[in-house]
Amino acid sequence: MIPANRQRMLEVIGRAVRTGLFPGGAGPHAHPHDHGTNDAGVDTLPTAAIQGTASVAPPAAGLPPRDRFRAALEALAGVVHEARSIEEAADVIAGVAARLGTRAILSWTDEAMALPGMTAALQARGLSIVDPEVPQSGDARPPRLAELAGLSLGVTGADAGLAETGSIVLAAGPGRPRMASLLVPVHVAVLRVDRLVNDIAMLLATRGDLVAAGSNLVAITGPSRTADIEHTLSRGVHGPGEVHVILLEV
Repeated sequence: MIPANRQRMLEVIGRAVRTGLFPGGAGPHAHPHDHGTNDAGVDTLPTAAIQGTASVAPPAAGLPPRDRFRAALEALAGVVHEARSIEEAADVIAGVAARLGTRAILSWTDEAMALPGMTAALQARGLSIVDPEVPQSGDARPPRLAELAGLSLGVTGADAGLAETGSIVLAAGPGRPRMASLLVPVHVAVLRVDRLVNDIAMLLATRGDLVAAGSNLVAITGPSRTADIEHTLSRGVHGPGEVHVILLEV
């Protein structure tokens, strides 16, 4: 894809997202309950216009963002830790690794996490960072994939945290392997408290650059869960069965 086409695509996606989240701002004559499409052809039916969607304040409404984030994530079986330094965050990660009986970790780089010294702190606790690179083809690819699939713990940073839903937002890219949050059974994310925002609308209004920050942008809300089989809820089928978030003061 040539740069001009990529830029045009990002502009269209950005307008579609903004219009979908803020339908009242689609034009000078727009009304918050109008139903139509924006200039990208995206349906802009606002949530409030859907019958039966009464607005009910969540139990944590009115609390500070970090408390709302904790309440939302814990309600989904996520685990929240507190840390005041990189050393304390490394202690939490080492504790999780000890429980799992592992010393090998799939991890983002310090630069990707914006946490200088994290790798050194983990290594000082006897943990080793596994190279996430996989050959694109050839005989070396299958055994390398099998090796990585045997790892039980992944550590990442987080580009943002959504207080209303307990979600963490991650952009993939150099130094940010997706396997660290998707392949492993247990995912630990280090979220700087200053990256907490209320919701996805506020995130995109204030950090629109994240849309183009990497090869993909995901919002992870608690452990992986599915009820595809006989409507029985199962965790860890399509991703980690445990999600831990370390709220780090900076």
